Amino acid sequence: MFFEVDLQSSKAVYLQLIDQVKFAVASGRLRPGDKLPSIRDVAVAVRVNRNTVARVYGELEREGIVYTRPGQGCFVGDRGSNLSAEVQRQQLLDRLDELLAQARLFDVSRTDLVELIMSRLNAVYGSPTREQQKEEKS
Repeated sequence: MFFEVDLQSSKAVYLQLIDQVKFAVASGRLRPGDKLPSIRDVAVAVRVNRNTVARVYGELEREGIVYTRPGQGCFVGDRGSNLSAEVQRQQLLDRLDELLAQARLFDVSRTDLVELIMSRLNAVYGSPTREQQKEEKS
């Protein structure tokens, strides 16, 4: 997995890394059982402190997205997040509110925002089938 950090971003580095792992898992680029790069390798590659990467892996493990095998490394889990459905829903709503507020501040039109969202949905879920497209229209 290749990590990228935007030092100009207002988002903390550890949150950028967490989001990248979550997106890679959600989009299928990382599958259950895949090994993540070592803390040291990630720290060197993105030029951050190893404690930052350890924090990322620790947070992902707390959420049940990854697990650690002592002496072997960190691996993608197979059961998804261990957060309750209610907590998951609230986190999604919080993130959506952030997205909508940012889009409004950037004066992004509803049409452009929907196009952006659909593009990202297709990146994660794949393009919808014709049957799914029919369901969306009805």
